[in-house]
Amino acid sequence: MSVQPQSCHLDAPQHIGAALQDARVQKGLSLTDVSKTLHIQTAYLEAIEHLDKEALPSLGYVLGFVRTYALHLGLDARDAVARYKIDIECPINMGMRDRPHYVPKRTIQIPKGSFAAGMILSCMVVVVSWYGWKSDANSAPTLTEPTQQTRNWGFDALQPTVGDADLIALKAIGPSWVQVTDKDGTVLISRIMVPGEIFETKRQNLPILSIRDAGAIELYIGGKRMGPIGQKGASGRNIPLTNVAQ
Repeated sequence: MSVQPQSCHLDAPQHIGAALQDARVQKGLSLTDVSKTLHIQTAYLEAIEHLDKEALPSLGYVLGFVRTYALHLGLDARDAVARYKIDIECPINMGMRDRPHYVPKRTIQIPKGSFAAGMILSCMVVVVSWYGWKSDANSAPTLTEPTQQTRNWGFDALQPTVGDADLIALKAIGPSWVQVTDKDGTVLISRIMVPGEIFETKRQNLPILSIRDAGAIELYIGGKRMGPIGQKGASGRNIPLTNVAQ
């Protein structure tokens, strides 16, 4: 009987959750310490360190948590997010990474006449999936890395830049999907911002804001707090920030 190895990274020294845990311990921080600083539940931090997907919310929020956690510990945020995506897709006992792991091939007997029926069914699935994907793509925002860098060193650990009257800043006081485009339609940021994270851009860029929870994002002009974009739970699209800032 032939066997085929799984395509997992068996030679990786440790997963990203263990790396985050090691970095936290080296800094002498407890999960409670980190939770108080980042306003992320200790249960979520612990689940990230153990790659326990079942104990975590949706992936978009978790990637924001991982990014924030890595930055707080002085690690590379992009690398941490990329490693997390890989590690959670590797269904292998992380404590046995150094041991060979094989999955035996299984022989399946296909009844006669099943091939044609299977081809028809496959075509139907492809068509339905295509139209479903197109519908979802038009209604749901995509989570992408920002082309203009955001900052996050912990909740309330840093305020937007002060002294530049032409600087417009967004600060997350709760998790919310945010998208900002400039006058040319270029996407400056399009993802979930997490508490304490700050995004800044110039007034001359004529930034346009779309937001899922207006009460979770505060507006700053020249470092001066103007208050939340809107009411808690309210969403909005194509909001000219230059008009709000006036």
